[in-house]
Amino acid sequence: AHQILAPLVVASIGIAAGLFAFNELVVVKSARVVTAWSDNDYKPVPPDSGVLSDVWLLNGDDLIRAGIVVGRTPNLRVERVSIYDRSGGELQRVIKADKATPLASNRWLLSGVRIYDANMNMVRGQPRLEGMEGITQSQLTLAKVNPDQLDYWTLKRRVAELEAAGRPADEARAGLAHKISGPLSTILMPLLAAVAAFGLARSGQVMVRAVIGMALGFAYF
Repeated sequence: AHQILAPLVVASIGIAAGLFAFNELVVVKSARVVTAWSDNDYKPVPPDSGVLSDVWLLNGDDLIRAGIVVGRTPNLRVERVSIYDRSGGELQRVIKADKATPLASNRWLLSGVRIYDANMNMVRGQPRLEGMEGITQSQLTLAKVNPDQLDYWTLKRRVAELEAAGRPADEARAGLAHKISGPLSTILMPLLAAVAAFGLARSGQVMVRAVIGMALGFAYF
């Protein structure tokens, strides 16, 4: 049995390595670009490697949405910002800006501002406005960690950053483990097949062996 299984396992290791490399070099980048493109209403997005899209934050009672977050500190760029100003659970204003630029002391300069006043039911515009006070740049880059859009080493670093910031990291940790367990499942296939394939002529029990093989496969996944 081992003479038949050994080359299959070796081939499976090669396939697993290829799958891991393809996911790290192609899939995560494509998933990130496609998601950013769709969240940007299918308009062109900057070809930067650190693009995030549709990032939401809760700042006190206020909700903040950043349509596009590009790069990292100190070259962070935020576009298509919406701030939902709430008081006592009721919406007071909606502030939309084309761009947000970080200033000192966790403040931001909003450009291309449009303000909807819910009490007066009117919209007014102004070229610039300071806002998003208390929001740090790291909050925006940590606000959305999608394992499908980050390579293994970047995701591992993000998990450490989330844990250091006291943010939930269970989903990111599970995604990190899946990046290894997914490709390794190809090595499992010949081993599970061997449970049902060998020893049938002498011992029989085809159904029992098949059930054991399938049960082990489902247990792994």
